[in-house]
Amino acid sequence: MMKLRCSSIVLLLCSVIAAGQDKPSGECALTNAKNGQHVTLNGEIKSTAHDLLLVVPSCESGVVLQYAGDPDTGTSAGQLKRNSNFKRFEKYTSATYKSSGKNLCMQCSKYAVKATLTGRLDVANIPEGATRDQFGFARDGVGKVEGKTGWGHPIPVYKYRLVIEAVSDVVARKLPRPSTSPNALSNQQPATTLLHESGHAEGASQGPQ
Repeated sequence: MMKLRCSSIVLLLCSVIAAGQDKPSGECALTNAKNGQHVTLNGEIKSTAHDLLLVVPSCESGVVLQYAGDPDTGTSAGQLKRNSNFKRFEKYTSATYKSSGKNLCMQCSKYAVKATLTGRLDVANIPEGATRDQFGFARDGVGKVEGKTGWGHPIPVYKYRLVIEAVSDVVARKLPRPSTSPNALSNQQPATTLLHESGHAEGASQGPQ
């Protein structure tokens, strides 16, 4: 009886270890993702002139971010959890430096933000026999454009889109103000203040200024 009980414990431990090794270290979490799949992804948030992106570790393509309830997502606003984590995410990803003097800022992010996002993943649909070029256009066997496939404005260069339903694990690091002076840029040191989900910071407790 004791041997049987021990064997069961060993099998259970083996199954737990195996489950934790399903995805090898360094593999892109989007590799086997399917269109319409409900996923949870962690990564760094990047702002472009037109899009908000999630950069997932080890993945080549960024993920365009939109909120549940946005007009072209086919979802209702009620699916988005607008809790304290969401409000912190919005606050830090939308904070930008304003132009001052000779320093012209166009979408100069004030914080480097990392977060865990949950929602529906949309994957670009590539017609059978076609290929997708670097600009997001599907081309047939002879190179003729069959249409756009993907997400991004004004050109759909991204293969993935995540329709956000929930946000957690928000971490923000304040960035130094951009400067047009080469010497000033070379002398700038990375900011070390971390603003965690609780809202507390090491050496600071204020939000965006």
